[in-house]
Amino acid sequence: MAQNNQPDPEALADARLPRVQERLRNRQERYVALLRLARHHRVESVDQRDYLEDAISDGEEELRRLTDMAGGRIMSRRRPRTGPPDLTNTVTVYIDECGTHSLSKREPFEAFVLAGVIVPDYQYPALNELWRKWKQRNLGSPTKVVHEPNLRKGNGSFWFEGDRVKRSQVRSSLKQLLNELPFSAIACVVNRPEYVQEIGIEALDASLPRHPYLMAIQFLMERLVFVLDRQFNGARARIIAEGRGPLEDALFQNEYTRLLIDGTSYVSAAWFRQQLVPGVEFRTKVDNIAGLELADLLARPCGEKVLAPEETPERWPEFRDKLCQGQETMHSILGLKIVPWHEKYNDLWKS
Repeated sequence: MAQNNQPDPEALADARLPRVQERLRNRQERYVALLRLARHHRVESVDQRDYLEDAISDGEEELRRLTDMAGGRIMSRRRPRTGPPDLTNTVTVYIDECGTHSLSKREPFEAFVLAGVIVPDYQYPALNELWRKWKQRNLGSPTKVVHEPNLRKGNGSFWFEGDRVKRSQVRSSLKQLLNELPFSAIACVVNRPEYVQEIGIEALDASLPRHPYLMAIQFLMERLVFVLDRQFNGARARIIAEGRGPLEDALFQNEYTRLLIDGTSYVSAAWFRQQLVPGVEFRTKVDNIAGLELADLLARPCGEKVLAPEETPERWPEFRDKLCQGQETMHSILGLKIVPWHEKYNDLWKS
């Protein structure tokens, strides 16, 4: 049955600290229980210092501290408003990224962006056909690869033998096409210099992963289930992400799986499991997937807009209108999560 008594964003934010402390206490309790189980099964050694007893003692002391700290109202996490999903109502979410997620690296582009393009499965054939026709007409082949840096720098598929007039015409026709294509968009943008200046290289808070890549995945997936429930009538989504290499892909898959098992401080694991198909599918640019190419084009302008709110990056107006509306959180619309948040970003998605 649909849930009607949804907590509002401010109430959830106020309850965040006790909720985080309660989760930490539960984790510590499991840790101590496992240590006690290990003590039960250990092989005795009269010549060895009992490190296990020391660990149990320290673990119990930490558990008592966390129990004393856990107070306040532990508000229920968000749950879907719609009922069980209609298995015929499905979408695919195509995810790509832009910029480095390392907080220590210095690069000219100072944001890390994780961006997603949401397409109802029944609309994807039409979107793909329009996309292929545009590539045939403008790039000479429906299988030409569209890569954002090539578009921005005028090389690769967008070289046109140095013909800048042709390049300008193709850019203009692309903007028109983006307005016509049936998709919605979400993005998480981490302003790396501001993050380091305000938070350092630690986690934003105790409930979030320390790794910025994993943090961005968590934020994007939270926004996604809100969007699926509120704006896609409870649709169920599968995830296709641009492959980045064995380590990054493994990190993504692990964090995604953890969300379906543990949930987050705001969203229950049951909600993630209801809306998301288990497992992420990784593909590459050579697979020529329209959704991934659109996600690739989406990420950069979102990052540029956050880094310079007063400016209007190329393709920002077109993607701005595709960002999922609604405001289920304290800051910004559902389609755009900015970390860290500042008042200068108020109404950014309107400019």
